[in-house]
Parts: sequence; structure tokens; C-alpha cells
Amino acid sequence: MRKAGSGSRALGVTLAAVAGYYLLAILHRSTLPPSLEVDESELVYISQFLALGYGRQPPLYDWLQHGMISAFGLSIAVLSVLKNLLLFLTALFYGLAAREVLRSGTLQAVAVVGILTFPSIFLMSQRDLSHTVAAILAAALFLHAFFLTLKRPSLGTYLYAGVAVAMGLLSKYNFTLLPLAAILAVLPEAEYRKRILDWRMVLAIAVAAVLVLPHAFWFLQNLDLATGGTMREMREIEAGSRFLRALIGLGALAFALLRGIAPLLLLFGLVFRHDLGAILRASSPWTRIVGRMLLILFAILAVIVVTLDATSIREKWLVLYLLPLPLYLALKAEAAGVALDGRLKTFAVPVFAVSVATLAYLFLGPMIGPRIGAYTRFNAPIGPFYDAVVDERGAAPALVIGGDKQIAGSLRLNAPEAVVAMPHAPVELPPSAFEKRPALVVWRSPKGDMAPVPPVLVELLTKSGLVSGGEDLRPSYRAVPYHYAADGDTFEFGYAWLD
Repeated sequence: MRKAGSGSRALGVTLAAVAGYYLLAILHRSTLPPSLEVDESELVYISQFLALGYGRQPPLYDWLQHGMISAFGLSIAVLSVLKNLLLFLTALFYGLAAREVLRSGTLQAVAVVGILTFPSIFLMSQRDLSHTVAAILAAALFLHAFFLTLKRPSLGTYLYAGVAVAMGLLSKYNFTLLPLAAILAVLPEAEYRKRILDWRMVLAIAVAAVLVLPHAFWFLQNLDLATGGTMREMREIEAGSRFLRALIGLGALAFALLRGIAPLLLLFGLVFRHDLGAILRASSPWTRIVGRMLLILFAILAVIVVTLDATSIREKWLVLYLLPLPLYLALKAEAAGVALDGRLKTFAVPVFAVSVATLAYLFLGPMIGPRIGAYTRFNAPIGPFYDAVVDERGAAPALVIGGDKQIAGSLRLNAPEAVVAMPHAPVELPPSAFEKRPALVVWRSPKGDMAPVPPVLVELLTKSGLVSGGEDLRPSYRAVPYHYAADGDTFEFGYAWLD
């Protein structure tokens, strides 16, 4: 029999490796050019405000970002530290959850490494996810609280579960399905059913409700703003019969699920290929609960897709529901009693290799891409442009209006003392903010001085009283070399100063 100490070391070493990986991710992001992706740009814009709600996403990640920026200032490093800290805490609490239901430290570590196989975690989270990252952490916290409550119930574990659910709901609205599926999964198990019917469950629900209530009021008052964008994305195809759209939607759901779980299932199948028959047949109370939870989640998702007439499903929307899967596979392996010698190394090495290679790809992409004419958002020279026009004028702006999210967010990164505005902002500035001077208006101008000021920008400037019409602007144009530009390629900006 394996000694307990070796199990603890396996999980500890794995978590240390995960911590090292996320430190590398912070270093990678901090050394890229100071331009922002779309999600980052919106977060940086929103960090000017502290509000009960901001738009189509719940506010928890925005609140955390606001706190980090208030405490440490605005920089790429601060943005990256928050995201990667949350991702590491996800692995930590997932490991703690695994420790509650798995005796083998090796399989606890396999479960933790398993979550790194999800593309939403090893790729998308390093590229352009934010609120999903907070929701993933909340899911790991909930699983830990859930297993603690089933095994060693106390008032503290019920309150912990309530806080985790509140965090999830304040991160992603679709988090609701996870605790619902967990409750339904437990009901057939007589030994654990009484945990659901315990009076302390009322307190857990009350804690979650109290924490969510302030944002819930905002949500009800801004229902279309909070849900309209996502609903439109889910309904990409309007033509055809309802039955046809249902088939398309279910196909999109199945394909998104397959893309999310394929790396994990393929790797697990290869590592445990000689024991797959025994693993498939093995069962325990924990495999039944977690397996039932996954089936319930997938069934509810199918019903939602058909009910909402959804035809487009994104993989990143589903990662919350896939999080129990590595744990389920590890539980099945333990129930089967398979030999584990060397399995962790065989499983973990390719996962970490792919994860580190992904960081290298994201790091080298902005440098290599220009050689073949492929420029990314990281290549946009917004910082050098800002420095040039401010040096030329000899004064920094008090108000900056960016023509789109990326320009507005990246300009705020370079001018953290200025107030920043943009068209179609999730939170609008108060009218008094537009009285600040000097004001700098910036937009993309891919055709140089032949490109007019974007109508959406003229509309914002007119509505805010900065100009009476586009003819009041005296635009200038500046071409600035891309970061890592090839063959003298430039990014063209239009801009205007308002005094």
C-alpha cells in the first residue's frame, strides 16, 4: 500500500509546478508590448469605476481588478498577476477538493494536472479570458465546499458553500447550474441526502442571496444590457425551422463539449490504456455522485439550448461544467484499484510541455507574425503613438476619448491619470467628465488622412457636447511603426486635440 506521505508530496510537488507555470505566464505577459487584448481593454476601462454592475458580465472580476489597480497602480503586470493568481488558486482548491474524495496523492495530482488540459485554461485564459477565470475559481471553491459538507458537515462548511456559490454567480450567470446539478446528484445517495435536507442549507442559501442581492437589483433593472449580447451570440442562425435550429444547437453543444474534453480523454486514455476496461466498470459513491453531476449538467445544457433556440455554443462557456471531469476520471481509476507507478509523470509531462509551449507561442507570435504579414493586437503601437503626440504638444490630456475598446483601454494604460471614454461603453462617464481639458480624441485611420472620423465617435463627441458636429474637429494623422514591424509597416492613427 502507498504511504500517505508520498501522496501528500505528489500533490504538493504538482501544485509547486503549477505555481511555477503561472509565474512564467506573468513574466511572459509582462514582457510583451504594452498593448491590450479586447477583454483586457474593457477591464482597464471599467477599472475607472466601482459599481454594482457594468454590462453583460457580472462584476466580481471587475471589482477585484479595481482593487488591484487602486492598491498597486495600473500596469500590465498588475493585470497579469490577478488573472494568474486566480488560476493558481483554482488549481490549489481543486487539489484540496480532490484530497477530500481521493486517498491516492498520485491521483489527486493527476486530477489537478487534468484541469490544465482544458483549452479554456491553458490557452484562452492566457489570451483573452477574465470573468471566466473568476468563475473557474468559484467552481473549484464550490467543489471543495461541497465535498467537505458531504463528508464533515458543519456550519462553517455550509457557509463556505454559500460564499462559493455567491462568488460564482457574481462571476458568470451560468454558474447557477453547477450547484443545482450537485444537489440533484446527491439526492439518490441515502447516506448523503440528509446533507441537502439539513437546516444549515437554509443558511447557505441565505448567505449566497445576501452577497448577490446588491448586484441582483442592478441586474433586474438592466436585464437587456446584462443578457442581450449573450443571447444574440447564441442565436447566430435565425433561418430554418425550429426543429432544424434545435439540431444545429445540439450539434454545436456536442462539438463544443468534444473540443473541451478531447485532450483530457485522449491523454487519460493513453496513460491508462491497459486498465480502461476496469476503470469503466469501477464504481464508488463518489464516482456515482460526480458522474451523475456531469450527466445532469449536460442534460440541462441540452434543454437550455433547445428552449432558448440557441445555435452557437462557445467552448469557453462550458469550462465550468467540465471542471469535475478530471476528478471523475481519477475517482474511477482509484475505484478500479489500478497500479499508479509512473503514471503521474507520464500524464503530467506532456500537459506541462504543451502549456509552456503555448506560452512560448503567445510570446513569439507578435515577433514572428510580422515577418509573414500577420500583426496581432499586441503589435499595435498605441503607447509610442501616445508618447509622440504628448511630447509634440508638451502637455498630457485630462480627458482621452478612444475610438474603440482597444484604443481606449491601451490609452488608459499609458495615461492612468486621465479620464477615458469610448463609444458604446459598458459604463458611461458622468457629463462633468467631458468638461476636462485638454481632451485627446484618437481613432484608427487605416487610409491615413483619407479616412473620415468614425461616425460612432462623432456621435459620442456630439452627444457629450464636445463638438456640434464632425466638421468642428481638426484631425491630424500619424503613422507609427508597429511593435516588431517588418519592412517599415506602420499603424495609422487619426487624432484631434480639444481645448
